[in-house]
Amino acid sequence: MFRLPLESLVRRDVKRVQLRPSQEPPDEWRVSAHYKVGPVSYYLYTGESGLPRLRFIEPAGPSPSRLKDLVAGLSKPISEVERYYLSRALSGYGLLYPLIIDQNVEEIAFEGPGRNVSVIHRLVPARWVDVDIVLESEDADSLSVQLARKAGKIVSIAVPYAEGQTVDGFRVAVTFRREISRFGSSFVVRKYPEKPMIISDMLAGRVISPLAAAYLWLLVEAQSFTLIIGSMGAGKTTLLQALASLIPPYYRVITIEDTPELRLLNPHWDSLVTRPSIPGESLSEIGLEDLLKFALRRRAEYIVVGEVRGREARLLAQAAALGHGSMTTFHADSPEGAILRLQMEPISLPQLFLRLVTVIAHIRRIPVYGGKVKRRVYSITEVNEDELITVFHWDPHEDMLKPLRAQEVLKASVKLEEAWRKLGVPHNELEKEVEKRAELLEKLAGASPEEFQRAITRFYTLEYGEVLKP
Repeated sequence: MFRLPLESLVRRDVKRVQLRPSQEPPDEWRVSAHYKVGPVSYYLYTGESGLPRLRFIEPAGPSPSRLKDLVAGLSKPISEVERYYLSRALSGYGLLYPLIIDQNVEEIAFEGPGRNVSVIHRLVPARWVDVDIVLESEDADSLSVQLARKAGKIVSIAVPYAEGQTVDGFRVAVTFRREISRFGSSFVVRKYPEKPMIISDMLAGRVISPLAAAYLWLLVEAQSFTLIIGSMGAGKTTLLQALASLIPPYYRVITIEDTPELRLLNPHWDSLVTRPSIPGESLSEIGLEDLLKFALRRRAEYIVVGEVRGREARLLAQAAALGHGSMTTFHADSPEGAILRLQMEPISLPQLFLRLVTVIAHIRRIPVYGGKVKRRVYSITEVNEDELITVFHWDPHEDMLKPLRAQEVLKASVKLEEAWRKLGVPHNELEKEVEKRAELLEKLAGASPEEFQRAITRFYTLEYGEVLKP
């Protein structure tokens, strides 16, 4: 791998420290949140425009000569500050490093030289927050090159854009100069949480109700075809990850993605990732459709595709017809819109294959007072031949997913009884089973991935009363 000379690495790092617009904290009355990560202080505050902003302040660092010795390994760091600046210099993220190590920052974006870096911050959900950093052309170009390099890609005038995943697990997409980007070099860094998002997190955040989660759990166990729909940024992949956490631990699961985002807890998880063609290289492209064909020969109870957009949807439907459990996400603003899009080019899914879809879970971002948003499962709809049956719907007045009783769910649902028959359990126990699973999930709301996986495993191997015991 190409590396910058040591002198250049240290010089660039020092230069960027001097580019900081401010090393002073905002006025106290403007600050809404203040926290630290290592030696770095972070301030979420209200700017002059009334919009939230983020400022971070790093401590005074070692001298250039001292930093050079640390990077070269001629000396060892003797303080937290020196350890921080050594990690920063070696990270390759340069000026972005404080945002990279801040777990409250979920996504980082930069639209072009002379503009602020912006972030999606956990304390200001689903809104872009300007950071008190302004990059000029030279630094923007350098960061685009470095980010591409961290993803194992190269950007240049000949190849002015790149996307991929870094060894840290971050998804990056960069442009170089003005070849395709009107304003100059730009980039997006999408971070992923250290722990996988599971259904217990969504229950704790009231994104879904325990009863609706129990209903979906039964369909998941019965290897149904689940389609998760919503607009961009609604939380489709997060819901897909959460539902995948309900797959029985003895099932073999294959995930297929363009960019690896899913992190399953299942011990028999196999992850496949597409490979794009590279300009000037002889490597052939391996797409979702190719990997789906390959996955059908790998004896998996479940095939999970990160997102379908084209003809690969046909193969996923064929997988469902062959008895594989199937899950995927799809851009649509309603179940009716999803069915219509599946029938249109480039997918053109035949009517007969549409009947293989078991359930459509619709997740939405709901605006709330103060310009904020919350994510909610908006509806859960069954596909029964040519009919769409709404089993759950979100009530905006009570901010609640209804119905609230298992008896009402059984009355509305057709697919639940089909799933129950497939699992080979008498129908007269179905209502009791739904209630039992809903009760368990309610108790597990907010549980860690380890606690949740342990409880789910015990659910399948022990009596219900033993599930929650340590």
